Amino acid sequence: MKTAGNIIWMVIGSIATLFLGMTLLIPYIPPLSPFNIFSSMNLLFPYALFFTFVCGIICLVRKQFYFSIWIAVVLLLSIPNVLRNLGLSGSNTTNDGNTLSISSYNVHYFNFYETQDKNALSYLKNCQADILCLQEVLVMQHGEHTLKQLCKEFSNYPYQHIYFFYVGKNTRKGVATFSKYPIVQKETALIDSKSHGAISSLIQINNDTLQVINCYLESNRLTREEKEIYASQEKTSIIKRIYNKLAKASQKRGLQAEAVVKMKKDQYPTLLCGDVNDVPTSYVYRTLRGDDNDCFLDLDWGIGNTFHEGLYHFRIDYIFADDKIEPLSFQVNKQPYSDHYPIELQCKIK
Repeated sequence: MKTAGNIIWMVIGSIATLFLGMTLLIPYIPPLSPFNIFSSMNLLFPYALFFTFVCGIICLVRKQFYFSIWIAVVLLLSIPNVLRNLGLSGSNTTNDGNTLSISSYNVHYFNFYETQDKNALSYLKNCQADILCLQEVLVMQHGEHTLKQLCKEFSNYPYQHIYFFYVGKNTRKGVATFSKYPIVQKETALIDSKSHGAISSLIQINNDTLQVINCYLESNRLTREEKEIYASQEKTSIIKRIYNKLAKASQKRGLQAEAVVKMKKDQYPTLLCGDVNDVPTSYVYRTLRGDDNDCFLDLDWGIGNTFHEGLYHFRIDYIFADDKIEPLSFQVNKQPYSDHYPIELQCKIK
């Protein structure tokens, strides 16, 4: 009986380590690779890690020492992925007043279609940031919520860089960067999408020129029915449909991320921020971050989820700073006005 139990746990442990091992390779799989179909498995990395750890403990208790060593090796190889997900600093640098503040926020169309007294717009009007990088910006062609009205609401930000990737009969949707400092050059990423995009703004700050890249990359576009999969009577077909959607969206994001990093100008200090719709164990994250600092990991503590909708909680909004910028403080501001939280950075240009 003991031998049969050992074999069962070796099989279970082998499956767990294989699954975890595959998630470790995902950040290195290019978007056009045939193996990109496995890219969506990165969403399950925390569960694979936990289950592999449990299998290792059980095998150790059962005195399956050689197999426990194998599991321990795979867990040790997972440490870099763990460190991309977990902020361990929680130490913000003292602000001496000579700083720059940036807020990045997916405003979810300002919730204009919801009947509530407050929304993302009301929050931003009271925000003290020097630069606002907004995603999922919506304006109406006519009526109350026009572009002219939006710029009026942000009158304390006299410089704007707005790009609408969708222009319809009644609405326009896009990304926007609002600045208290002059924007001296504007650029749009070469992204083939009517629903997503990225912009680069060169901002003159006293004697320095700062590049701010604001991006909104391919979303998974899951319907409410797909998100509430437990309520469906056709679970198998919906699971397959969800996975196909996730894989296609991951491929598009990978290509979009490659287009975004081409906008980086090495001669300027650069901040890259936005809603990239992918987790820290992804090819997209690895491509966008490059050698830059993930400001959350450097300055905050915990998991730092920025997307919150029902059971779905992930960190998919980031601010990356290159080595010409000194990050001082970082905060995930848990405001209820969108399905994303705004993230806020205080920094210095070196």
